[in-house]
Formats: sequence, structure tokens, C-alpha cells
Amino acid sequence: MAVKGLNLVWIVVKDIHNAIKFYTQSVGMKLLTFEEKYGWAELTGKDGGAMLGIAQQSEMETILPGQNGVITLSVDEIETRVAEMIQRGVRKKGEMIVIPGHVKLQMMVDPDGNHFQIVETLTE
Repeated sequence: MAVKGLNLVWIVVKDIHNAIKFYTQSVGMKLLTFEEKYGWAELTGKDGGAMLGIAQQSEMETILPGQNGVITLSVDEIETRVAEMIQRGVRKKGEMIVIPGHVKLQMMVDPDGNHFQIVETLTE
């Protein structure tokens, strides 16, 4: 499997509006995007680089605020990559989420119970 890059780490928060305010005003990050419909925001530092994703706590998201950051690995052909990982004994958690025109997402779990996500970008 060829990982294309480590572009994003994300966390779950209780109140996404408060979190955006905290990370922009208190921490000094720059807000890149806020998709209120999906409960999702992306921030970065002044020089760019990897992004911090913020997800609103919801029934769809099983990770609770404060549990852990989620490593996100970008790949091509996500279905093939996930199948390869499963063959190698990696556990899949839940079903693939598709946000049309944006991304396909699949949560996986490492041997210690840490979550990581495999992502295929659908738009450039």
C-alpha cells in the first residue's frame, strides 16, 4: 500500500463554534473551511502544512470529545487499500462514509485501539 501523505489530524468537539473560536483566537490557527451542514471545520497554521480537522460530536461519530486525535492517511482507490489492510489483519470500524464530490472515508483501528482513517479525495 502506498500512502500519499499525512495531511490531516482531527478531533471531536462538543461545540464546533466554540472550538473554531478557540483554535483561531486562542491558538492562532487560520480557518480554511467550515461545513456547518456536516459539522466539520479545517484549520491550519500561518505557513500551511498539515491541517487540523474539527468534527462536531454527533450520533454518526462514535469517537467522543477528548478521546483522541485521528490520523488521516490519504490514498488512491480507497476500496482496494481497505481490502488490502483487512487481508493484513487491520480491523475496519463501521462502514465507509461518502460525501459526494468531496471524500470517501473509512475508519480503521490499530492493535492498541487507536483509530485512524483512510481517505480518498474525490475532488482536486
